Amino acid sequence: MIQNEIANAIFSSGKYIKQCFLTELGRYYAGSSDSSPDFTQYMQMLEQLHTLYHSLGSGLESPDRLIQEAADSVPFPAGKGAVESFGRKYISALNCILVNTIRFRRCYCCIQRNDIIPGIGSHMITNLGQIITSLNDGYIPVIDTSNANNIFTEISRNHGKNAWELYFRQPLSAGLQDVPAGEVKRLDGIPGFMPSYNMDCLMNPELISFWREAVRKYMPFSPELEAKIQDALSSLPFNGDTRILGILCRGTDYTGTRPYNHPSQPPVEIILSEAEEAMYRYQCDYCYLATEDQQILKRFQDRFQNKLLTTQEIYYPSDLNNALNQSGINSHIDIHQKNMEYLTALALLSKCQLLIGGRTSGIVVSILLSDGFEHTHIWDNGRYGIDDTFTLASHIL
Repeated sequence: MIQNEIANAIFSSGKYIKQCFLTELGRYYAGSSDSSPDFTQYMQMLEQLHTLYHSLGSGLESPDRLIQEAADSVPFPAGKGAVESFGRKYISALNCILVNTIRFRRCYCCIQRNDIIPGIGSHMITNLGQIITSLNDGYIPVIDTSNANNIFTEISRNHGKNAWELYFRQPLSAGLQDVPAGEVKRLDGIPGFMPSYNMDCLMNPELISFWREAVRKYMPFSPELEAKIQDALSSLPFNGDTRILGILCRGTDYTGTRPYNHPSQPPVEIILSEAEEAMYRYQCDYCYLATEDQQILKRFQDRFQNKLLTTQEIYYPSDLNNALNQSGINSHIDIHQKNMEYLTALALLSKCQLLIGGRTSGIVVSILLSDGFEHTHIWDNGRYGIDDTFTLASHIL
């Protein structure tokens, strides 16, 4: 077989082995298997795949260490803790082979979301889902904002580059310049599997852990954004001895236009009261506020004064009648600068010890960027136009 055929065989066989292995594990955990799984057989299949993988050449990342760690931890006799540890190591080694085989195959998928309404937090969430979809299908994901109609289109034109790369590195380093002309897979819209601001996702530790790893591996910050975040952290009292409560408080278009099916936001006074109580209960020295709303900023300044930390410079009037991004364009606001400072704010929220806020894409991103919080309080007040307080009250009961 030529090398591309070998790579295709590795990818399809690897996915099949992985599915069989996970099915076996599932039966073991459910107690439906009559005997302990034969993990030595699975190690043999992995090692055969490993040998085939090495035949592709020496330029690929070596999974040797991961393979050895899995081999050293084969549980015999089987016990739940040992099986769990082996399972993680086995899947890690297999994933390494699969991802690097995808690199070798050089089949590309351009991820292009055509929607001018969503902000950068929403794009992060949907792009994460599309990245996983692309990898599952055996393609190298490339986020393409140059050839899509969304908030990045004008930024791409103004900066003469794929605007996504102003904020993040590409998932597997390949950019549009690496994508050959001709037939390329394209993904648009909302993927079926992605992080979500519903409580089923936010309260599921395994799911949050999965998406945290995806962010860390496939959505690292650009050098420019990383430098801005580090500058902000060094200018504020973010250190091991200072306790900071992070607050995300959306207003403007969210509360003004009540976008259908979007999470209903709590009243500002409720958030202020919860913030005050959390500051006292958890002995916080400061609170860090991320908001786009001028009036919300003022109310927090009045309440917390010198204990309030902020880094944002661009704010909007509270009574917006358009979506935030469209209002920014109408007001000739530098959307690139706004994106940079918003992402910086979300990154700083992720460094706080505690986090409170309503359900939004920004809350999801802050949670995924974090290593976890001592305490979170996320308001779940239904969805505008469906099951929020005012919509429920509109029904005859």
